[in-house]
Amino acid sequence: MCIACRRREPQSQLLRLAVLKADDDRIVVDADRRIPGRGAWIHDSAACWKRARAKRAFSVALRAPGLTGPEPAPEEDWDHRKQVLRMDSV
Repeated sequence: MCIACRRREPQSQLLRLAVLKADDDRIVVDADRRIPGRGAWIHDSAACWKRARAKRAFSVALRAPGLTGPEPAPEEDWDHRKQVLRMDSV
């Protein structure tokens, strides 16, 4: 189920998010679906990413208070692969 719009979809149609534990914990897209711990699922659309940030759904779903989700790319350039690269470079 998408954390933003709450629609149920097969996991193959959603992106998995997880908290990457390090010196500075951060929320990342778990493209391989192998990061241990609680995961959250979201549609690959700029609208869902914006809605999830507005609702603070990332920190609630991942039980990670204080962590905000990554900034979405502009809608006209939306592509989750670019989003993953942007988050990995932070």
